[in-house]
Amino acid sequence: MRFNGGGLPFRAIWTYGYVLVPPIARIRMGPMEVLLSDGRAEAAMASRTWEGRLINGDDITHILVVSDRPEQNLEVNVRLEAELNRLKAPFAVTEAVVIGDHP
Repeated sequence: MRFNGGGLPFRAIWTYGYVLVPPIARIRMGPMEVLLSDGRAEAAMASRTWEGRLINGDDITHILVVSDRPEQNLEVNVRLEAELNRLKAPFAVTEAVVIGDHP
């Protein structure tokens, strides 16, 4: 195990994304913003890291996730996928990739 200068262990940080094809109009994604905010708050209450950001443009819609876990079956992921299915939004989830070790 690696340690930072203060003697605390480093934690791996992972990223993965939801890719929506075709893109979804931002106005339809309102409930998704609430789910992302709830996921961040739930993780913080459990002293974990989970952050989801909606990236929405004319030709792309992605949800970028940064987490302290590579697992993609957390409760927040289940809720996100249920909402995407409710919106009839075809999506794919990328493989989780470690982006570094952070304290």
